[in-house]
Amino acid sequence: MAKRFLTNIDLSKNEIQNVVIHKLATAPATPSEGQIYYNTSDGRYYLRQAATWKDVTGRLDDILTGTNAITITDNGDGTLTIDIANSNASNAGLMSSADKIKLDAATDAATPSTLVERDASGDASFNEITVSQGTVTTSPTLANHIATKGYVDTLVSSGVNIVGVIDASTNPDYPAASLGDAYHISVAGRIGGGAGELVEPGDLVVATAANAGGDQATVGGDWIIMQTNTDVATELTAGTIRIATQIETDAGVIDNAAITPLKLATYVAALITAGKYSADVGNGAATSIAVAHALGDEDVNVQIRDTTTKELVECDVVITDANTITLGFTVAPSLNEYRVVIQG
Repeated sequence: MAKRFLTNIDLSKNEIQNVVIHKLATAPATPSEGQIYYNTSDGRYYLRQAATWKDVTGRLDDILTGTNAITITDNGDGTLTIDIANSNASNAGLMSSADKIKLDAATDAATPSTLVERDASGDASFNEITVSQGTVTTSPTLANHIATKGYVDTLVSSGVNIVGVIDASTNPDYPAASLGDAYHISVAGRIGGGAGELVEPGDLVVATAANAGGDQATVGGDWIIMQTNTDVATELTAGTIRIATQIETDAGVIDNAAITPLKLATYVAALITAGKYSADVGNGAATSIAVAHALGDEDVNVQIRDTTTKELVECDVVITDANTITLGFTVAPSLNEYRVVIQG
């Protein structure tokens, strides 16, 4: 559906009226470069280019159809200059020298800043891993390493075995353990010696590998601590937080509760309703119509639509004052022909 403009749009010599190129019997006086018009005397389009009016009817547009990668310039002396653009995701064309260098440097080796090329077997190397049927050649040692199926199966089959309770008030070392052995912390302190990890009552200390026990530096990497007591969340600390009520959401004064999407949507809907005015306009006589919205704000958005077709239209809009706008039409609208919506 086309959008109708109910008033002229002044583009300073780039004039569009009723979605038709400006019609003139003769060329415009004091033209600007790039200006275009339709000559009613000879029925042709003219473009102002290089201080000369060029006839562009049925020439360049026909040549360029379907050739987005090609730019054709009329030199004004009977010759054309044809430029072929670089290719992109949408259009064919030339390849840039930078892209050609990348293509030539493609390799199956783990080489930085190069495109990946498979070798004769369909494989390629990527630093610490080699992709071949999903096989991982090394066991994980860091948190972001890939784990093999066998490694994961071992962890799953071993499970967690609750062995006992640890009083951490004296900062004891980690006990000797098998994979999956777990201990509850009964009293707060550190586990793994004086330089070990802080633990609190209810925490679970689990062995991720068999070890002979010892301090944090010796076997700390073979244990994980599962925290069970969570702090109240703050801007700096992760933790628990309650859901705000609708009244608290609307008031917007507390800073220790979370807002759900439903409560936020309810709040925003109320704001929109409170800050909106709408009315039908048009009486068949007036081309200038004042609309009193009483929103008390000059910072408003104005939208006009046809009450029959529901399409959006454009007319002159003047923010008269904080409570009134004035609409201007070239032709007086009929009775209630348009609906104006004003959003504060």
